[in-house]
Amino acid sequence: MLWIALLALPALASDALTEVTLAPATGVVGFRAYGMGLLPLDGQFTRFQGTLFIDPGRHDVCRVALRVEVASLAMSTDSLRDDVLGPDFLDSARYPVLSYDGTCGADGLDGALTMHGVTRPFTLALEWDKGDVVAVGRLRRADWGMTAMPVLGGSTVRITVSVHLAAPRRAGP
Repeated sequence: MLWIALLALPALASDALTEVTLAPATGVVGFRAYGMGLLPLDGQFTRFQGTLFIDPGRHDVCRVALRVEVASLAMSTDSLRDDVLGPDFLDSARYPVLSYDGTCGADGLDGALTMHGVTRPFTLALEWDKGDVVAVGRLRRADWGMTAMPVLGGSTVRITVSVHLAAPRRAGP
């Protein structure tokens, strides 16, 4: 669950950076929680946009800005989706957008996640493959003010963002 706000780029020559558009056509933004500690509860957002700037030769140099429309959540049942979008969890009526801004480092992606009206530091581990990058992080719902039904909804949520890197374009003039 993540978002867009253009950031200052790392202090590198602009021709060293590659721009990758983050959108449903090139990636996936999803989550998994465990109801009652056992039952997987999966969701995926169908509307998001953002930009990833990478240095193809260095995985520790990147910047990302991602914006997700909360109401675009898709889940296995409408009633479960309605509960997650309701006031006890994401509260999409009051907080229609999730956002994430971060930079790569040696240990992954460090940034700030804004969700449910709260902005907190959030780190994602990165897995680079030939044509894809996958970012995975775990959050405690309570840290973002979502404390309802901790047993039924689980206390932690795994966030996964995957992006296909095919045919990126160079950033700069």
